Amino acid sequence: MTIQLPQEFEKYRSIIEPTLQPVLLINTIERPTSLFESKFEGNPYFPLAMEYPKNANGQPLKLLAQINFADVPKHLPHFPTEGILQFYIDGYDDVFGMDFKDGQNQVGFRVIFHEEVMQDESQLIQDFSFVKLENEELYFPVTKEMALTFAPNVEPLSVNDFRSYDVYEAIWQEIDAAEQYGLDDKFYTSFGCMGHRIGGYPFFTQTDPRAYNDLSNSTVLLLQIDSVSDHIMWGDTGVGNFFITEDELKRKDFSKVLYNWDCC
Repeated sequence: MTIQLPQEFEKYRSIIEPTLQPVLLINTIERPTSLFESKFEGNPYFPLAMEYPKNANGQPLKLLAQINFADVPKHLPHFPTEGILQFYIDGYDDVFGMDFKDGQNQVGFRVIFHEEVMQDESQLIQDFSFVKLENEELYFPVTKEMALTFAPNVEPLSVNDFRSYDVYEAIWQEIDAAEQYGLDDKFYTSFGCMGHRIGGYPFFTQTDPRAYNDLSNSTVLLLQIDSVSDHIMWGDTGVGNFFITEDELKRKDFSKVLYNWDCC
């Protein structure tokens, strides 16, 4: 794999290029979607026979995102090639169901994988009016239903990733030693990994939570949703991320997914 680098960083290609990873960049289209489509917000695919996810108070969680892998380019290693993966969070909670002490605690959020997808819509929930947030003052990070399309690409290690401190150490040292003002900002901009994506590397407005609490094995970015449109906003222009270990992904075990969001 190879990429075009900004001229200022071409001399660091031997450091940057080995970090390249495949990524699916996500584009959004505001429109109604079917129960089966990949989407942000909207109504999920959900069998009548299953128990709908709820928070600790018995209130229904709300769909944040749904990925139907049958419609996703086969570009990412170890990801499913079919089935529907869903991300639910708590719209009744000020922090959208994230547990600051344990980001893998799926009480205020849920990640559900439907490995076999039923095509008979009569076996699916059709009316999701019970999920509607009751208080108009309640806030949800995605406020419009959006269909998703996916663009395969590759990208280098993000400067926000906890591993970048070691990998990019020589680059930072040269930038600091040369006192090339503004070059550090361009490094952040060029290797920031902002935007919506599956796979690749994450963006954070604060610090990478995987550097703490024995979470360093959660290296696979399942999903990133960024505050990049009028209808997506995590707090003050923040970003939401979901991570999993490579072994768990291979086994399609989504019970220990790490959920994090932060903002400026």
